[in-house]
Amino acid sequence: MIQPKFPFLSLLILLIFIMACQSEHSPSDKPEQAAPTDLQEELIGTWQTVQLNVAVNSADGLDSFRAEQLTELVWERQFRMEPPIYYFRPDQKYRRVHRDLDGRIVDESQGSWETSGDTLILTEPGQTYRYVVKAGDGRATFRTLMDWDEDGAEDDVFQSLQRRISISAD
Repeated sequence: MIQPKFPFLSLLILLIFIMACQSEHSPSDKPEQAAPTDLQEELIGTWQTVQLNVAVNSADGLDSFRAEQLTELVWERQFRMEPPIYYFRPDQKYRRVHRDLDGRIVDESQGSWETSGDTLILTEPGQTYRYVVKAGDGRATFRTLMDWDEDGAEDDVFQSLQRRISISAD
């Protein structure tokens, strides 16, 4: 086997060649990234909750963990209700509606909504909710920390998956 007298020189020449080939590509050769969506525009319309996931920390006052998941099927079978629907209007008003399986409204809340970066802020009389939102392709996830188990600590991770069911908020 022939060994080069200067192995480091061969490696250096190879690296220079590779770097020269890479520098021939102009910045315009790179694929364009999709423009970030404007969350405020993205959310206008009607959204139905598809699933809720909650990771409950320190469940039942113990140093423990419990996960809860509510799907459409659970809403129907356990609660005899349809999953909640959010209506986000262009005038920054919203409402959340719970209907029974016959379509009658059994609970409703309303207030104003706004966005700040990737955060959705829902304000109702006496209560404000903040969610980090990822939205696109007719789906959105709302994520926040809250006191789901009512133990006095906002240490439970709440995430809901929404699907757009209409571009209208009526």
